[in-house]
Amino acid sequence: MKKVISTLIISAAAIIVGYGALALPFHLFTNLTGMQMRILFVAEIITYFAIFSAFFLIKESRCEKKKKERELRERHNRRVSERQNELKGINLNGLDIAA
Repeated sequence: MKKVISTLIISAAAIIVGYGALALPFHLFTNLTGMQMRILFVAEIITYFAIFSAFFLIKESRCEKKKKERELRERHNRRVSERQNELKGINLNGLDIAA
């Protein structure tokens, strides 16, 4: 349920922002000169690129964090199993003294 609500909120926000991004140049078309329109267009492209880069970097950092946690967990499990194997093999006068 939480995922559905968050998806609806993100979709609504994307629609509103998209409409605003497309409507702004059309409403300003009659008021701005050609050079001002080019500057506005370049500013929009830079803004889109910055937002895309931010989302991409956040996603990559999350993936990297998960990978690091998985490696640490695997290393811990390997050390635990090695320690258990070492304790199993302790024999003293034919008796296994491992707990």
